Amino acid sequence: MERTITSHNPEIHTDGGLPPDPFPMINWRTDVRHEPKQERSIATRRLILDAARTLANEKGINGVTMQLVSKRAGIASGTAYQFFDDLECIYRDIYEDWYRDWWSVILMHTSEYWDQRWEQQLYDLIKGSCTFLVKHSDVWTVIRHVDATAEGKIAAPQMLQAQIKRSVDSWTPYFTSLGLSPGEIKQMARGNTYTARGHHIFTALAGSSVRDVIEGSFEAQRALIREYLRRHNAL
Repeated sequence: MERTITSHNPEIHTDGGLPPDPFPMINWRTDVRHEPKQERSIATRRLILDAARTLANEKGINGVTMQLVSKRAGIASGTAYQFFDDLECIYRDIYEDWYRDWWSVILMHTSEYWDQRWEQQLYDLIKGSCTFLVKHSDVWTVIRHVDATAEGKIAAPQMLQAQIKRSVDSWTPYFTSLGLSPGEIKQMARGNTYTARGHHIFTALAGSSVRDVIEGSFEAQRALIREYLRRHNAL
């Protein structure tokens, strides 16, 4: 049975919201991302990306060629080269598109400052993240591949640090009022973000246990926060 968490005090809520942060992946690529403007070219680009993603899952990263991508996309042989220099450029576009969508999910679930309803807010964020990962689990082969490249080793930490900062920004007003220092809040956010990363990566690889992963991630992250609050007699 899915968890339902009731608010401690629904009437208490911080006025205004946390403004969106820009997409964090800056200067991570060695190539230049080219986005077509014409509708037909946009559709062709999407066919190429979808074909490459599907083939990567079917054949593995090393089993894919530009020729196979063109054939699967239903376009003339070599047309993919008009949009991408090579397969790695395709994979980087898939990777960046996925991370842009994921960042939108994070922003959506952190648009409010935390307050006494923090447990519900935490749960909603975890559920939203895991739901996104399961819905787009077919991208995970490409994600893991790019993560292991030199470019991915730049991009992944940028995203991780941005998520930590987002947590700190949304948590600080409430937890400061309970006696936590800025250093403690940042340390807590780092712990929760790394905990989430471990649980949510598993979600992408084991979609049949999504509910268990959400529950496990929630319990682990809530326990970490509650321990900090306990030290300040804030529970």
